[in-house]
Amino acid sequence: MNETKWLTGTDGDAMLELVADRLSPRQWLLASAAFARRLWDLLPDGALRRAVECAERAERPLTAEARAKWLSDIDAGLPAAVGAAELAQREIVKSADPDAATVPAPEQMSDKQVVPALPLFQAASRNAANAIEWYGEAAGMAAQAVRVLFGEPTEQMLGLARRRVEEALTGRERANRAANNALRFKQEGDEHADRSAGAKNKRLEESKAIETVRRIEEGSGTNEDAQFDAELRREKRERKHLARVLREIVGNAFAPPRFEPAWRTDTVVALARGIFEERAFDRMPILADALLDADCDEEAILRHCRGTEVGVKEQPQHVRGCWVIELILGRYEPLPAAKAAPKPKKKRSRLDELFDFGPLADDDRLA
Repeated sequence: MNETKWLTGTDGDAMLELVADRLSPRQWLLASAAFARRLWDLLPDGALRRAVECAERAERPLTAEARAKWLSDIDAGLPAAVGAAELAQREIVKSADPDAATVPAPEQMSDKQVVPALPLFQAASRNAANAIEWYGEAAGMAAQAVRVLFGEPTEQMLGLARRRVEEALTGRERANRAANNALRFKQEGDEHADRSAGAKNKRLEESKAIETVRRIEEGSGTNEDAQFDAELRREKRERKHLARVLREIVGNAFAPPRFEPAWRTDTVVALARGIFEERAFDRMPILADALLDADCDEEAILRHCRGTEVGVKEQPQHVRGCWVIELILGRYEPLPAAKAAPKPKKKRSRLDELFDFGPLADDDRLA
């Protein structure tokens, strides 16, 4: 890892390895909270969202008593979070009649009683019910990610937060896939019912519906190669997100930023405080203008505010803990100097091993 790779790279795990032994407890907490915020849409208004806000705003680690109180509030808010998620998903798939998923199919004694589109409607109901259940489970996983923020702020906190967030995101993806299938089955069922209304051979039309269900369900699944590719993309996405978070909180790990006290004008401080409090990161370019008015000439600061860092293709995704905001508000924690790496041992060649006869005997030394 070198400075260029830190400033422009996407391998967050390599970047974390570089700074893991030098991050402060607050920086661990801010990084973990940045991951938890990715689940914002799974967290209803109430204790869970307030908990994330509290973790982001904490200027120093919370006491054990305060953490215990938040954990209690999170656990108390969990049923409401799951219920709200299930209700929101139910609204999406209600046309697929999720409550019919547990209703047994009617017995068909003769061809005249056959409902050709029934397999499609049953599949719609089944997928709708799964979508509701799985979305609720994803909300429960999201609550577990928030819980992590009230443990000890260490490297283990960030690792656990990342795992919980990934589990919740995967669960939400699974639920949304089931919801999409439910609505598709419902539409296919309506169309098949219209087409087969006057058909003489109802059994044939029913078999066509069964085949459609099989084709769609197999298509929504993935084979081993596709699963492997999806997992690689997921890991790449997670490393990239970690890289963004670390750059946002640490800044340049190889060179501490320069900031002159004279740049901390009333206007600059007021803007920075408002951006932090309201998460109004769209005001960062305005902050850059205010810094210029204060005679700031530090290119790294101005570029970060404007989203024009050299070599970075995507604009920064600012989080609470942004190093520029922290600098202005007097809370930035520069990284301690890196520990000197131990000297690598000289590698023994194959010839060294062949001609290594062990320590010389006394007679050999005298010879």
